[in-house]
Amino acid sequence: MRDINNLPAWEGLFKKIVWRQLGDIKDKDILDFGSGEGITSDHFAETNRVVAVEPFEDMLKNAWTNHKYRQVVGDIKALSEFEDNSFDIIICHNVLEYMDDKESVFQEFIRLLKSDGFISLVKHNRNGRVMQMAVLLDDFEKANALLNGEDSKASKFGTIRYYEDSDVTKWHSDIYIDQIYGIRTFWDLQQNQEKHSDECWQENMMQLEMRVSKIHDFINIAFFHHMIIKKVF
Repeated sequence: MRDINNLPAWEGLFKKIVWRQLGDIKDKDILDFGSGEGITSDHFAETNRVVAVEPFEDMLKNAWTNHKYRQVVGDIKALSEFEDNSFDIIICHNVLEYMDDKESVFQEFIRLLKSDGFISLVKHNRNGRVMQMAVLLDDFEKANALLNGEDSKASKFGTIRYYEDSDVTKWHSDIYIDQIYGIRTFWDLQQNQEKHSDECWQENMMQLEMRVSKIHDFINIAFFHHMIIKKVF
């Protein structure tokens, strides 16, 4: 059985924080768009009905399958097979910033979302990326470029096309942002890598990250934002 504790510390902590922010979810119909290796799909499939959609088949070679869920290989076109109001929860984590037509994807999400459901959207936060470049990577050129409004690169997925939290409300008039959480505010700033694998350190960091994840000043500098988006009744 695959275990999240065997992931690299940065990845495992990221997942755990997002899942804790989402809370205890049971007996729901869930769409995980851009599901990657299916780690989040597998987690929620233990107690829910999950459909995972991933465009890159290579990502599925190491797919997590501790629990049963439906895997679809495809992109936005694959969403057309689902009827309106099919899902209670739509998960889209670190995906839209790599897509050109974010608005079309988001409008499909709204079509598929049940009236009382929500979208869990995780995205890069430009301010946090500036912190990463300036403090962690000592790259003042990239930090200044980000401040100038330029995009940046991710080693695995290519260009990060940043967008603001408020942009989602421009893509569809019948939604609102119910909550914004910060993710990865502190732990990457700890340069002693040996600490990252220490379970006690991880738990203390988790507690601190959760404590500040809803405080505005800390959200502004977090590396990522986690938005909970709902339909207007």
